[in-house]
Amino acid sequence: MTKNPVAIGLVLFGITMLAFFVVYYFFANADYYSTTMKVNAFGMPFLYAVGGFLSVYWYRGAGKITYPQAFKQAFVTLFVGGFLSVMSIFAFLNYVDTDARDLLNHQYIQTELTNLDEAYAKQKSEAVHLKDQSKLGELDKNYKDAKLAREAAIKENRNYFSFTFLSAVFGGFMLFYLLLSIVIAAFLKNKKRYE
Repeated sequence: MTKNPVAIGLVLFGITMLAFFVVYYFFANADYYSTTMKVNAFGMPFLYAVGGFLSVYWYRGAGKITYPQAFKQAFVTLFVGGFLSVMSIFAFLNYVDTDARDLLNHQYIQTELTNLDEAYAKQKSEAVHLKDQSKLGELDKNYKDAKLAREAAIKENRNYFSFTFLSAVFGGFMLFYLLLSIVIAAFLKNKKRYE
């Protein structure tokens, strides 16, 4: 297999986009946001961990590599795959199919409202038994403020797939890639730096 991290990153990008379009074409319904989050939370970390691991494993082959070599191989692979995926998804949702973006935005806010209502009901039932009733008033105020913020997002038709928002999300991905590269390099290095 190739030892080029950019080529392996392109394969990772291709698999990521395949997963994106499978979810887009087959699951763009009432549970589109939920399905997307499940794939992103469980499928993508596994895919990127395997991709980074295989990239370093193939690079090492039967030879010896240092920690910096292993780290660079893993990180470049993950960065290329992730960056191209985020930019492609951004372009698709903002310029090709804005209805899918609007559906995801709407379902995200509805999920937030549902979670907020459930958390409020649970905390309120627990707070009723407290001796200090000021906690109940504080809980009500926090709930109303959070609900107003979610309703304002609906009225503003806020875009959670804007360049600014996705840049922040990609910053989180970069942290994930960094940590994953550190772990992969630590496992697969087999030569000291100055040997």
